Amino acid sequence: MKEIKDFFPISVWYGEGKARAPMTPRFKAENSIMAKKDIETIKSLGFNTIRTWVDWASAEPERDTWNFETLDDILSLAEKEGLKVIIQIYTDSAPNWLINTYPDARFVSQGNDEVHSQASPGFCLDNPGVRKEAEKFLISLASHVKDYKAFYAWDVWSEPHVVQWSWLDYLLNPVWFCYCKYSKERFRRWLKNKYHDINDLNIAWYRTYSDWEEVQPPRYVTLSTYRDLLDWQMFNVDKLREDLRWRYKTIKDADPTHPISSHSDISSVYTNPMSGYGSPDDWMMAKEIDLWGTSFYPKHTGGMMPLTPAERGTAIDATRCAANSNGKDFWIGELQGGHGVTGFNFGEPVTANDIELWAWTAVARNAKGLNYYAWYPMSCGYEISGFGLANMDGSITDRAKTAGGVARTISQNRTLFLDAKPYRSQVAIFYNIYSYMMATCLRATFKAKDLFRASLIGIYQALFEENVQTDFLHVNDLIEGKIDDYKLIYLPLSIMMSKEIASKLREFVYKGGRLVAEFRPGWSDNRGVCSDMIPGFGLDEVFGCKERWVRQTDNISLKIVNMDPSFPFLSLEDNLKGYEYEEAFSPTTGNVVAEFSDGNPAIVVNKYGKGEAILTGTLLGASYYKYHDEDVAKVFKGFLKWADVKRTVEVQGAKNVEIRLLKSNKDTLLFIFNHNDYPSSPTVNLTQLTKDHIVRGLNKEKEVIYDKSNDKLAFRLSLSPNEVWVAVVNA
Repeated sequence: MKEIKDFFPISVWYGEGKARAPMTPRFKAENSIMAKKDIETIKSLGFNTIRTWVDWASAEPERDTWNFETLDDILSLAEKEGLKVIIQIYTDSAPNWLINTYPDARFVSQGNDEVHSQASPGFCLDNPGVRKEAEKFLISLASHVKDYKAFYAWDVWSEPHVVQWSWLDYLLNPVWFCYCKYSKERFRRWLKNKYHDINDLNIAWYRTYSDWEEVQPPRYVTLSTYRDLLDWQMFNVDKLREDLRWRYKTIKDADPTHPISSHSDISSVYTNPMSGYGSPDDWMMAKEIDLWGTSFYPKHTGGMMPLTPAERGTAIDATRCAANSNGKDFWIGELQGGHGVTGFNFGEPVTANDIELWAWTAVARNAKGLNYYAWYPMSCGYEISGFGLANMDGSITDRAKTAGGVARTISQNRTLFLDAKPYRSQVAIFYNIYSYMMATCLRATFKAKDLFRASLIGIYQALFEENVQTDFLHVNDLIEGKIDDYKLIYLPLSIMMSKEIASKLREFVYKGGRLVAEFRPGWSDNRGVCSDMIPGFGLDEVFGCKERWVRQTDNISLKIVNMDPSFPFLSLEDNLKGYEYEEAFSPTTGNVVAEFSDGNPAIVVNKYGKGEAILTGTLLGASYYKYHDEDVAKVFKGFLKWADVKRTVEVQGAKNVEIRLLKSNKDTLLFIFNHNDYPSSPTVNLTQLTKDHIVRGLNKEKEVIYDKSNDKLAFRLSLSPNEVWVAVVNA
């Protein structure tokens, strides 16, 4: 896709007039007049792209009767202003005639409730008739649009889920869709491909089916086994991937030229396959399209909001890794433009400074496009009055001006940003989707499910504060052996594994890697069968210990009882705050470094081959996420020294200053974030560059005071509260 490499889109979501996505107004002359003025304003602010949308219901109000007038107008107006256009496709807003033509097309919950579409969620694409009609819509749309000069790219699926844009509160929760006869048949085909023989399925599921037609998807958790529920979850993850591939192929066959993307609602490291009526695996989805993306709403609404700098970094770095793992670039499909509003819940006010920080947070992680959601606030619906860059009356906000300023900076230095690539990471955090699935099977409460996210983000946060670029390592990447660049791998709460996963981890350590795991690694295999001992799959040899017992408790404290090179920044008798669980070990070949308050071994270090491994009997990642304990921070900092992780950045004289680097041919892009509410004057040492390099501001001029006392590039500068400075380091 040559065009992806030659253009860096910075867009605003805009439908004609004040229509909100995914609703498309019927074409009217007054809408066109308003659109002309709006698009001229958007261009004047510095944006180079419009991101508009088309929904199936408006495009085909009657069968085989097409209405693309609004798209035609947007494309023509954009072309006059020299802007590109990205088109977002919504099939979930489906025309009503479908249900008359295909009466059995509704989604069905596990309680056999039929979901009557109310503009959304549309109808089940497992129904062959609905899929055939949707395919015809996609082909007609692509054929109509592809030759427009202004047209740049597609997004074929916004925030993929099995069921979308509906809150079915009248149904029992959780709700695992879809149980219509076509989805059940698709599941049976998936099972046949996996098990081949009905007797093998019976053994796996603890059933006595005599025919495949008897097989039913699981509808609840039982005491006996949850192999069926594991299969159902993986089926739905596969189904989302296959449906994305189908959308991609359908559009690509009609339009082989333009890039095709899709974007998640948030990185899958934050979610569970059964959350939100079926959530995808980003790594699997990214494989199926030209460009992967994510929505990014740091001040949305809800208990997690607003996102901290480390949480923002987690979401974007995980998306980066999902795309890069598949050789793809990524972008931000939706970037919050204004105040978060969902129903009667309101987020924190969004400032111009937020807009700047969020944009550069994504670009600093090598995003190749920004799409602000949206130009006008939401005019109706559950998000009414939320998320707009402009005001509802059309007046321009400081947020819009700031977003336009970011767009100008990128456009003026387009080659620098397009050619940029991250440095290779030496540290990875393992993203284990099997463990997330096991949480559903164990009837995990919201608090228990939150442990996976908290453990993962807590580890990331500790490394983030050390300015260490961290990757997220997917199960498939590990199995395929894509780990040679890493010196240190973390396993946060990796309770479900396969033999292949464990084998690759053993090999990694044996060859000289450093591995750190938390709480019960390999508790179960990926079939849901408990391991003979914990750690499972022979990992007891890697960690040099076995589990003695485990309990859930509060106020967990660990004391350092033996010094070891893996804990270089702690002293004897130092105490660490644990979280949620105490898992006591029986050491075999490992050395006990820390004990719980009752004297039972809590942390064990073991040499294995040329490498070493550490097992902690509590959730130190979640502990750091929840409590931000300084001694726990020293643990993670010590692991970096233990693994001989080479720093590309060192910061002195200031805390909470984030540095990100991207390599752009012979130059280096430098991003410096002051995450403090007060001024900061850090000294920055870029250890891989010499003092002969020159630092030049891109988004603003700034005095740089160089340190000439050594051969490395070191300098001091002053930062305002929450300021971000973007610069290029020229050779």
